[in-house]
Amino acid sequence: MTDSDHSPEIAFPSSQLRTDAIGFDALGRLHKRLSECSSDTVIIDCARLFWLDGHLSSPFLTVLNHCRARHVTISFKGLKPDVRLLLRKNGLLEERAVDSHHTTIPVTTFGLHEEVAFADFSRSHLARPEMPKMSKALQAKIFEAVDELFANCALHSKSPLRVVTAGQFFPRTHRLAFAISDGGRGVDGSLRASKISFTSPTDAIDWAMEGNNTTRKGDIPGGLGLKLLRRFIERNQGKLTVVSNAGYWCQEAARVRRAVLRNPFPGTAVILEISTSDRNSYDLAGAAPRPEDIW
Repeated sequence: MTDSDHSPEIAFPSSQLRTDAIGFDALGRLHKRLSECSSDTVIIDCARLFWLDGHLSSPFLTVLNHCRARHVTISFKGLKPDVRLLLRKNGLLEERAVDSHHTTIPVTTFGLHEEVAFADFSRSHLARPEMPKMSKALQAKIFEAVDELFANCALHSKSPLRVVTAGQFFPRTHRLAFAISDGGRGVDGSLRASKISFTSPTDAIDWAMEGNNTTRKGDIPGGLGLKLLRRFIERNQGKLTVVSNAGYWCQEAARVRRAVLRNPFPGTAVILEISTSDRNSYDLAGAAPRPEDIW
């Protein structure tokens, strides 16, 4: 991508992009500024940006794709060398770089009906040697729960965009992160379409994340898949983040935090973070794969 002296510039609204409410509010602000741009080309000035969680390339690309859907050409300037190299390694930038350390899960997009391709992709990149030890039966159920993340995008998001996935392994902090972003109408939007209303987008996510609510509403997994995933995150000391429009919901180990974003994210993003320093072995007790039977 080349910069043009005549293109309007939009400053990236934060010095870092991390998996928290501040990071997603920054993406919401960027979306708002891009939406207000009437030019057919725009430059994003990233001179302030010194850190980006690699897996957040997924929701970042969703924001960019909303703008590109209006036939706007986007280019970047001022990228710090480390940030540029990361985005080249995971494929967000056109000029690719070799990932010799194999720490990135490449930015990849899927149509809403490409469930099989997504399942193959997620299994090939999440079945890493750094993953906690678990039986094949439990691993299959975890992968099925991840598949439900995508299935709900296809069923409920009504997204005009392709679903974006990306991931990152952080050797120093012992984390494996995987993100899915759909750019659709959001959890609250799909619930409203089903005549279920909440006072805030965060309340809608909170309701959808309750294990007893198995109506499969919203852009996140329901029923057994969700229960199993949340139970595993609790035992693993991992993290599960759901951002949908102005709603922010995060389970870290057993603790849940909620927030309302001042600048809504355009769609739903789900980020699964697994602790790879976990030395426990996980299995399903008995024949029935009940979430309370993870041990």
